[in-house]
Amino acid sequence: MLTLDLPAEQYWLDLPRGVRVEIRPVTTAVMAAAQAAAARRLAAVRIADPDLDPDMSRGLSFAFLVKALARHAVTAWEGVGDSAGKPLPLSPEAVERLMDLDDIAAAFWDRATAPVAVVAAEGNG
Repeated sequence: MLTLDLPAEQYWLDLPRGVRVEIRPVTTAVMAAAQAAAARRLAAVRIADPDLDPDMSRGLSFAFLVKALARHAVTAWEGVGDSAGKPLPLSPEAVERLMDLDDIAAAFWDRATAPVAVVAAEGNG
């Protein structure tokens, strides 16, 4: 039996370097919005560079997806500051800059999608 034990409310994720982000649940709508945004960005890059290396294309595809998911899901954060050490206000651009850090992006992806992955794995058992 499939157990639907997905978060229904916003919740906090602990990320590397003392960063915490509050996210809305990664629902079908949130993921579909992220995938559409990432696909548009990758298409624009491919138009600008038709000879784009396939490995770079895959890397950009994942980077754009993580950034888009973060833009759609992150509602608050802690532990993110500017160059003077002052807390940085949350904005879509700042969220994308945070996701440029590989360890942060990887941890965000793993932790944000984990609840859905657990349910999917249970359904495949």
